[in-house]
Amino acid sequence: MAEHRAVAPDEDPVCGMKVDVAEARKKGLARDHAGREYVFCGKGCLLEFGEDPETFLTEGYVAEM
Repeated sequence: MAEHRAVAPDEDPVCGMKVDVAEARKKGLARDHAGREYVFCGKGCLLEFGEDPETFLTEGYVAEM
């Protein structure tokens, strides 16, 4: 498995936005992957992550809006 980049607990790993963790959980915008919870700004980012999480977690990926 490739090295994962550092993603803050309140950071959307796809676009890099800061996310209110409690609100994301409440709205169903949180997902567990490889023993860690990730939160998302919206359904689009959640779905993109779900298709291929490693793309967004691999060292060198730059999250941009």
